[in-house]
Amino acid sequence: MTDKKKRVRKVFAKRLNHRRGNLGASVSESPTFRIMRGQECRDDPCSALQELAAQNYGPSSALPVSLLRSWYEKNTSIFRIAVTSENSVVGYISSLPLLANIFNQTIDADFQESIITAEDIDTSLCSSDGGVFISSIAVASEYQKRSPASLLLRLALIKDLISECSVENQTVRISAQALSVKGEACMRSLGMKARGITTAGWRVYYGKLGRADLYNVQGELRRKIATRIEQSGGPDISNEHN
Repeated sequence: MTDKKKRVRKVFAKRLNHRRGNLGASVSESPTFRIMRGQECRDDPCSALQELAAQNYGPSSALPVSLLRSWYEKNTSIFRIAVTSENSVVGYISSLPLLANIFNQTIDADFQESIITAEDIDTSLCSSDGGVFISSIAVASEYQKRSPASLLLRLALIKDLISECSVENQTVRISAQALSVKGEACMRSLGMKARGITTAGWRVYYGKLGRADLYNVQGELRRKIATRIEQSGGPDISNEHN
């Protein structure tokens, strides 16, 4: 292991206590990591997630722990987290179900996610008139190239959206901002299309997905995961695949 990887692994040695419920069939007898939901954490995960965001985006761009915590206390299901077998955080996706008035602002050129308060967050993932804002997708550097961590986090979100959207004709509005080419690819993989540029230079993404769209996204993510696992030499993860 390189010195850089040792430093990264030390930074993310944040252990999460969780309810050891069934997260789905394991595809490895000795998995490197698995995906868990925020509501499965017995301890507050926000400090570990903020450190990971700071590593990915820089300390000045990472949102303060206090803001993450206020969101989490309002709706613990906003996070899907990739953790190792030792419960160290290696990645997460933050998806905020927002009420209509604030969600509509997320596609504006001058929108900044730091204005989102706990009062803006809905308790349902699929609000009938609001939408889901992807606040962050962050993965530790050593898990970015060959690992399917990011893909699995996105798949977990899509599966939860499918589960929540029980009405056949219900659609889900989803939005995000992306700065990098890799970030833009992540947003397109979730069924969103570029819509404009923010005043800060971030690309705005937006989508309105029905159940058929969500299933199509799910199928494509699964295909990419299978390819990534094959390229990495075999399965080394544990996650839901049904």
